Amino acid sequence: MTVNEKNTISNVKSFLTGDFWHYIQLGGIRPTTLKSANFDAIATNTSNVNGLEENVINTLDKADRAQYIAITILLALYDCSDFEYQKRKTILYSLYIQQLTQEQTAIKLSFSNYKLRQQLNQGCIEFAERLNYWRIKRNVSELPDLLEEN
Repeated sequence: MTVNEKNTISNVKSFLTGDFWHYIQLGGIRPTTLKSANFDAIATNTSNVNGLEENVINTLDKADRAQYIAITILLALYDCSDFEYQKRKTILYSLYIQQLTQEQTAIKLSFSNYKLRQQLNQGCIEFAERLNYWRIKRNVSELPDLLEEN
């Protein structure tokens, strides 16, 4: 593991235990919002933001903007991988949303402690990359770039 990866992992863990909850609370939503029908209606296609959409985003009032930022973070979290042997989204959600311990999460997933730590580290890097993507895609400059690059 490189120094940059270690720094990214540290940045993500710090963000998910602190700033994440700040943004969620300011946005007036719950992390489970992603599972609701209302969230599914939010457009997440890959087309470029058009001029009208950009004007709407720029004129959101403070509360709407805070909610938009919170949803952007949740998009990044729920966009993480969750395959049979790579449960990165489930691990991040279990540890940082449900606030389970690493031992509880390992038991839940039938993972060894080593496998859980490995997947957690990879999940943190993936979350940082996905947050960076959604931060740029949705024009949310308020969110930090958690990636440590050369």
